[in-house]
Amino acid sequence: MQQIDLGGQVAVITGASRGLGRAFAIGLAERGASVGILARSSAGLKDVGDLIRNAGGHAVEATCDLLDENSIDAAIKHIEGQLGRIDILINNAGVAGPTGADWTLDAKEWWKVFEINVLGQFLVSKAVISGMAKRGKGRVVNVSSAAAGVPSANYSAYCASKAALTMWTECLADEAARHGVKVLAYHPGTVRTDMTEYSAGQPEKDNPIVNFIRDAFEEGSDTPIERSVESLVFVASGGADHLPGLQIDVDVDHKEWNTRKAEINENELYVIRIRGLEN
Repeated sequence: MQQIDLGGQVAVITGASRGLGRAFAIGLAERGASVGILARSSAGLKDVGDLIRNAGGHAVEATCDLLDENSIDAAIKHIEGQLGRIDILINNAGVAGPTGADWTLDAKEWWKVFEINVLGQFLVSKAVISGMAKRGKGRVVNVSSAAAGVPSANYSAYCASKAALTMWTECLADEAARHGVKVLAYHPGTVRTDMTEYSAGQPEKDNPIVNFIRDAFEEGSDTPIERSVESLVFVASGGADHLPGLQIDVDVDHKEWNTRKAEINENELYVIRIRGLEN
């Protein structure tokens, strides 16, 4: 892929203290973006910020609670005060949540997955898009999952929350486009992180998500984190702007996006749909 230059742009990444969020922040900074990194862990954020700054990049840390709107607003204002207007938002923070038969789970823990995976991204987007809309430009990427379209027993909170996130992304994209803001979802692939290692270690033998992740790890077909970062940068830089609202897959052929636009729209690819309603 052609080297992407994000010099002069400011990107904000949530959940940036570890895992994919850490890798996304570093990858965007390596391509010239000044990055604002958000997470609950101040120690983890400082490690990432120091790494970026020691490499010659620009990073500003801001701890916040993604379920506290005042905390989010303060963090975004701090980043804007240090780096300037925000051009790119990567809503990466998320949790897998409790697993097991729904009737055996704690209801508050089950619902907390929706609060973090959906409400948290809504609140951060609300704080950032208001400024983007006033300027008539900006880009938001919501990190979702293949689980958004793959029902899996014992993982209802995660699957349902990611489906909600992906559908909300499409709704938001239509609203935001009227103000010059592009919004997309992104599936980062099966990358080895604390979350996927946890899933692979679950005892289920007939669970689609557990089996897929476990098989990928055992067969060596898991997604290299470098590829996940490369595709995220492609989306964050505007490579898929002509298809707003869609959930872009890590393995998509970047060169084919423009030529496949008609096919993707006509066949409603990369979206969540209920078929047969027209009948």
